[in-house]
Amino acid sequence: MANNKKKMDKTEFDYEVETLVKKGQRTIQDLSVIEGIYKDHVLMKNGYLSSILQVSGINMDLLAEYEQNRLFEDYGSFLMSQVHDQLQTISMSVPVDLRSYNLGWKKRYLQELENKENVGNEYKRQLIASYIDHFQGIRLKDEMSTKQHFIVIREKMNKRTFQDLERAESILTKKVEEISNSLRSTFETYDITIRTLSEKDTLTLLYRYFDFEMSKRYV
Repeated sequence: MANNKKKMDKTEFDYEVETLVKKGQRTIQDLSVIEGIYKDHVLMKNGYLSSILQVSGINMDLLAEYEQNRLFEDYGSFLMSQVHDQLQTISMSVPVDLRSYNLGWKKRYLQELENKENVGNEYKRQLIASYIDHFQGIRLKDEMSTKQHFIVIREKMNKRTFQDLERAESILTKKVEEISNSLRSTFETYDITIRTLSEKDTLTLLYRYFDFEMSKRYV
């Protein structure tokens, strides 16, 4: 009975991974569909070269009902205009990055320690130290998060050669620029920001998908 229950709990992905492991593919690189990074683009094992756009969100709560309807219509028009590109949209919750903010408090704390003329102001140093501990705790406990939105754009490689890789990269770069301009034109009244993820940003995003809990500490 227990064995039957275990089999029922298995998902289709579990069986796919188990099959790959049986074939001797035991590393993450073997199981992953990603082959590598090339000029800020993601090279897939299926022959596609992908680029990722990060797009800021729009606060729907601040819009009237007719404005929300118009926004949905604009979004639908954008998707229809890009239907041939087979865009993939991704939204994910990520921790608010408080490292730079907390680093400012740490620098201020060190300045207070180095200020020998202000030796008696111990209460001020304790207050700054409490701020550092407070925001560090928020970051590690994931008490503050925000929503990030991404659009994945891809271009198919015809051959697995370096020349065709450069060809696909050139076409993909132009396609990313066209879609970015289309987004700005469609949502110009909402003041959205659009940026193409760099190699470092892409690796950070992939790390979050692979191990979200650890990424909160090191990413």
